[in-house]
Formats: sequence, C-alpha cells, structure tokens
Amino acid sequence: MSLGDAIIASTALVYGLILITRNVNDFRWITQLRLWNPFESDQPS
Repeated sequence: MSLGDAIIASTALVYGLILITRNVNDFRWITQLRLWNPFESDQPS
C-alpha cells in the first residue's frame, strides 16, 4: 500500500466515512473500511 492510499484509508476509518473509489481492490483487504465504487453499483458496501 502506498503512503497516499494509507492516508486516504485511515482518514475514512477515523471519521467513519465511506471511501468512494474505482480502485476498490487496493482497499478491499481492510475489513473495517466501507467502500463504494459508483461505477459498479448503486449502493455502498
């Protein structure tokens, strides 16, 4: 994981946000992180 991705993921976790990204594969292993790819589905997971 790059430093930039780590900062993005940790910010979303700390503030309880949904991470909106097309690059969900780089973050999927973080089980507590809620991800949403708006190009694949209508609902965040």
